[in-house]
Amino acid sequence: MMEWELVGLVLAGTYGVYLILWNLSFPSLETTKHSGREDSIDTIRGFAMTAIVIIHIHSYFAFFHPKDFIVTSITLFLSNICRFSVPSFIFISAMFLNKKNGYWQSKLKNLFIPYFFASLFGYFLKYQSYSFTEFFKFLLLGKVFTPYYFVPLLIQFYILFYFFSDLLKKSNFFWTFLTVSFLANLTSNLGFFDSYLPKEYHSISIFNYVFFFYLGLAWKDLKLKGKKEDILGFSVLFCIFIGITLTQSIQGIDLKNHHLFYPIWGMIFISIFSKYLPSSIRMIAQYIGKRSLAIFLLHPFVIHLMHIFDPYVLGGPMVSYFLTLFLNLTIPLLIYKIITSQMDKTLN
Repeated sequence: MMEWELVGLVLAGTYGVYLILWNLSFPSLETTKHSGREDSIDTIRGFAMTAIVIIHIHSYFAFFHPKDFIVTSITLFLSNICRFSVPSFIFISAMFLNKKNGYWQSKLKNLFIPYFFASLFGYFLKYQSYSFTEFFKFLLLGKVFTPYYFVPLLIQFYILFYFFSDLLKKSNFFWTFLTVSFLANLTSNLGFFDSYLPKEYHSISIFNYVFFFYLGLAWKDLKLKGKKEDILGFSVLFCIFIGITLTQSIQGIDLKNHHLFYPIWGMIFISIFSKYLPSSIRMIAQYIGKRSLAIFLLHPFVIHLMHIFDPYVLGGPMVSYFLTLFLNLTIPLLIYKIITSQMDKTLN
């Protein structure tokens, strides 16, 4: 973990010097609106949600075939390059935070209530014995399904923003807060807070993602001047990160979601190069992105139930991989469509 962070620090520092010497600016997130939404942001959400599913697919394949070195190395590599996913959602959520009337009502309706019912059904599905105390604890810590830790983590950031939004948005404190959040996140990643925080809090610690949160809040104010945006150097650096990730994956190293440097390159890479993809792929990514919360809450049910059979029964390693990915995206979307259709009929 420490080696990965230090390598990222060296590469990012080298890249910064390169930008200064050549008077270039860091590539920016492209934002284009359509029907009141940020299409490029929905595209990033779509790829990030797909990336979360890919991470969990590796665990599924490794569970049944831990000794199949080639397959598990490939699925681990795909999982590791998808570790930009959770930081991306933290970053994007912060970008659009606005303290206004109905702040908590919208969070309750659009996040906590769906999360509560998904956790409730998941608890009864996954566990043999039931306890209100245990369920309440799992709800607070996001432990009904492993990826659910993201919700209590996000709620903490919502609370932080609610009470300190005026201070956090003061432009004259920008570089101070950016530096402090970076150092806090780096310190957390290196494990220096582990002995001071309760063990059960580690997975939902805001220190693991505080830099991405503040970076999202301040992104529009972050002006990196240069005669033009750098694409070539960025692409070279991204390829270096891919090469390092491949090496780590072959060694069986499972990277974490909250490394500081790679997620930023992942988000920018998607923003820049997604415009070169066929419009049909971008539309699919945007469709997934707009429904990412539904997939996030429902996909764990699908992958959990799929653990009753070996993935290879779906057609061998390659076919079963893509079929597993397809099922874990389409089944949640289908369930979401059925639920929303029934709700619309009830309301009408």
